[in-house]
Amino acid sequence: MHNARIPAGHPESYIEAFANIYRNFARTVRAKKNDEECSSNELGDFSGVKEGVRGMTFIETCVANSRKDNEKWTALKE
Repeated sequence: MHNARIPAGHPESYIEAFANIYRNFARTVRAKKNDEECSSNELGDFSGVKEGVRGMTFIETCVANSRKDNEKWTALKE
């Protein structure tokens, strides 16, 4: 395993997937900074603030729901 860059059990494409996300994010930031257009492929490749807030709402709801007795599901706040 001396030549492996990732832990055992992860496919080699695992690290390339993250590289692609970070590359497209950096390209988008650079384009917006320079008032340039971004390709639709780069814009749709990573989550924004809205998706992040929704994800955190989901996690907070799951944690709160796990603390309740006999409740199977709690609706997410929109």
